[in-house]
Amino acid sequence: MEYTLKSHPMAQKDEKYAFPWGFHLGDLVKEGARIPLYTPTNDGGFCLLYDRKSEPKVDALLEGLCLELLSTLPHGSLKIDMFDFGKKKFYSLSPLQALGLYNTAYNDEMMKIFFEDLEEIIISRHSDLLCCNRPNISEHNQKSKHKKEYHLVLMNLKNFPTEDIELRRIQNFVESACHAGVYVIAFGYLDIEQSSNENVKVILNHFKTLKVTQGKFAITKEIFEFSELLEDHHFESLQLNKSQLLQTIFAHADLEKMMDPKNITLEVNTKVR
Repeated sequence: MEYTLKSHPMAQKDEKYAFPWGFHLGDLVKEGARIPLYTPTNDGGFCLLYDRKSEPKVDALLEGLCLELLSTLPHGSLKIDMFDFGKKKFYSLSPLQALGLYNTAYNDEMMKIFFEDLEEIIISRHSDLLCCNRPNISEHNQKSKHKKEYHLVLMNLKNFPTEDIELRRIQNFVESACHAGVYVIAFGYLDIEQSSNENVKVILNHFKTLKVTQGKFAITKEIFEFSELLEDHHFESLQLNKSQLLQTIFAHADLEKMMDPKNITLEVNTKVR
């Protein structure tokens, strides 16, 4: 079941509801000057592969990236969906569960339900909303009074997708998710590249990959178009003030308004079977 966010009448195009053009990965630094480094979002996401020594840096990047997006977009327009069996590590995201902005699937059954819900959202949006004038949900949200939530899926490749899911479903998911407003950051240890799981291979082959070894990020041209800047700049991965971002997110939350049933409408189940 999908929720529609109601908004007030707007101009022809309300750009604040557009999904950001880039994922913020960190900064290029030279002699004290900093240039933010973004990788485009229009290809739907990326894979983040790392060794165990680099895991704290990767965790900080992922958590900071999510908090920054949540603090930038209008409140309630983005949900973070986590697929992960592992130990709890995103402590700054956890308080957002109370606001419905961060959801975690931590066992097989929950992941199955989460994935089916995302499939339903993607199918219904392609069937009912997208057209030549609104080729993606970002365009739809800028033009329509009835906004659709974006989803950012954080996917631990060690846990998901499992081999019991039909390959066709994973292929359809990665090919159609982005236009439907569902973005994916798949993460895992470097050795996941040797996995025999065909579904994991689909994810790895579809998305660009950022690798981190011994704490060093390999910024390729695929990740950042102007990678030649790395010749005289050094890259520092995202390290943001998480407490401040959380305060901003909570400040944007009008809890009384969120609880008003008049501001929430339910869509009819439009899943294609």
